[in-house]
Amino acid sequence: MTPSARTSAPVAPRRLPTLVVGLLGALCLVFGAAAPASASSAAEVSIIDDELLLGAPQGEIDRNMALFASLGVDRLRVSAFWNQLAPATDSPQKPAGFDAANPADPGYSWEPLDRVVTSAARSGLRVMISISTPAPLWATGSGAGQPNKVLRPDPAEFGAFTQAVVARYAPLVDHWGISNEPNQGVWLQPQSDRGGLVAPHLYRALVQASYPRIKAADPADSVALVGELAASGVDKRGAKASIRPLRFLRAMACVDKRYRPIRRGRCQGFSPIPLDAIGHHPYQLLLAPTLRSRKRDDAAINDGRRLLKVIDRLVRVGALKPSAERRPKIFYTEFGYQTNPPDPFAGVSLRTQSRYLQQAAHIAYRTPRVLGFNQFRLSDGGLKGVGPSRFEEFQSGLLFRSRKPKPSYRAFPNPFVITRDRFWGQVRPGGRHSVTVQHRRTARGRFRTVARVLTNARGYFAFRLPGRRAGEYRYRYTEPAGRSTVLRVGALRARRGR
Repeated sequence: MTPSARTSAPVAPRRLPTLVVGLLGALCLVFGAAAPASASSAAEVSIIDDELLLGAPQGEIDRNMALFASLGVDRLRVSAFWNQLAPATDSPQKPAGFDAANPADPGYSWEPLDRVVTSAARSGLRVMISISTPAPLWATGSGAGQPNKVLRPDPAEFGAFTQAVVARYAPLVDHWGISNEPNQGVWLQPQSDRGGLVAPHLYRALVQASYPRIKAADPADSVALVGELAASGVDKRGAKASIRPLRFLRAMACVDKRYRPIRRGRCQGFSPIPLDAIGHHPYQLLLAPTLRSRKRDDAAINDGRRLLKVIDRLVRVGALKPSAERRPKIFYTEFGYQTNPPDPFAGVSLRTQSRYLQQAAHIAYRTPRVLGFNQFRLSDGGLKGVGPSRFEEFQSGLLFRSRKPKPSYRAFPNPFVITRDRFWGQVRPGGRHSVTVQHRRTARGRFRTVARVLTNARGYFAFRLPGRRAGEYRYRYTEPAGRSTVLRVGALRARRGR
């Protein structure tokens, strides 16, 4: 975790452009067929790297923001960690006179987050803030001698903290995430006890305490994201035993497996859960993104329709209460693949990471109502200790810790996927571009043009080219001039080359 310092300096009053949540028009193709109507052709690209940014000097932050922009990132996600911003975080007693709902209270330590948010705005990036545990001890249910900053956080105190965060940053921020992976024991406890699941009900209380504060402090164009769940869990019970995300959603919504309402026990007095959109972290860890989760209550990157089905049923039975549309949009707000090197225990190869990230972006594009796709980390996390624990911080960066680029760094601004005779890609940053797709039979051969297409307003293009041939493909694009890396294609499968 990063250090924090106090400041009373206000954040500059500037509103970032609102996210366009409607589809941005059909692809205009000179050659080939248009993209399917269900594709999320308006999806933005986001990035999160709290370890890199929070606590860093302003100059370093600014340089990284410029790099994000050059990679085609649309939005920065950054965390407002409750225990880092509030005062007396290790005390069981709330400081006397501290007004938790007031962002101007001198007890708050805003400076590290101020530096990040204002730098992102100056770089033209939209911003999402995740308002997250751990909590200060005085806002938890920790008993004497058992300090636990994720144990039963107080909903009223979380609501007050949310109000302070939103009131301070609303001029620069339009997306707000309510907590982070509440189905994981490292972020919320207890996950379950002998009486059944606990965390879904704790989280429901946090949402119902914070959502009205978000809308009151930032009513104009804010989007409050509910869920922010990890993609998988386990079947056993325990204070730290993670809960499978779809099971978590049903329990939070107080319905059984058949979506019949439950109004006893922890569901007594249930009221519908408000939200604007769903946040989700669809990690697939070491597995290919094209695979589906074996457990029906897990929801990885290729299980988007499964996730949508559950959400829509919860809306239909009145358990979820969307603010506008009856079919809430989804933002994939955290995703990535760890690499080996540096992690020999839980990493894929460097080239596999590059290929998987591009395939995952294509899957997100094809999944209806997905309006955001995230890259977790620019650079690898820090190393400490020995053995597997040495790699506790995710090694999922596009850069090594030394800032040496991985193959994924070169491919990130222009992902390119070929499946049978379907071609898909994106020019990042978004905007309308003219794209020329080229092919050559051998590595020493001459590239020849096989298609010309126009991207949509987000830089996406997709088309069908009958008779895909083995060899190498690339694309060039204008506005500004550039080109992709080379994609090598065999008779039956494709892989990313240099």
